[in-house]
Amino acid sequence: MKKMSPTSGLFFLLPLTLCLSLHPHLTLAATNNAAAAPTTLNNAAAAAPTALNNSTSNLIEKACSGSRNKAFCLSVLKSDPGSKTADLKGLAFIALQAASKNATKTSVKIQLWLNDTEAEPALDDALSACDQAYIDVVDQIGDSVNALVSGANGDVQTWMKAAVADIDTCNGGVKGLTVTHAVELTKKNRALRQLCNTALGIVRVLAHS
Repeated sequence: MKKMSPTSGLFFLLPLTLCLSLHPHLTLAATNNAAAAPTTLNNAAAAAPTALNNSTSNLIEKACSGSRNKAFCLSVLKSDPGSKTADLKGLAFIALQAASKNATKTSVKIQLWLNDTEAEPALDDALSACDQAYIDVVDQIGDSVNALVSGANGDVQTWMKAAVADIDTCNGGVKGLTVTHAVELTKKNRALRQLCNTALGIVRVLAHS
């Protein structure tokens, strides 16, 4: 039975990297618009939800115009307080951050399930494959962040497509299994896939702007 990897704690460093990289792009709109109240990642959690102004709404609409599921994309961006002061690149970071948090939580969940001594062999094998797949996904999202920081939008798309492929690999392993963990993981795979595709769509728009 595979035990939780000692490197799993490193997954929690990625959200911090995202926050540090995201800050300048979240605050750009506030700098350009003196009437807008500045909102950063540091105080976003405490900020009361407010209506988006027309300029911000239009930018979010533009960011989501290349997404396969536009309604989902709009929901992801509008639910993050940082979107009120983000430029287009900042919105891409927000989408990556959402994918990062989701992938990290699921990776940790998989490792906990691997410690279940009552898991049947078929599920155990599938979870082992998914464990490695999600380690790769977390790394690939981190590589995407680095590429976005440097303006290498093509590399962001390459890494995020690789992440989606790894999610699909995991999903193929649990497909057909009816035990609770497999069913739950299938749902988590679907959610993360949507988040990754949302980030991909925004980066495509950014690349053509």
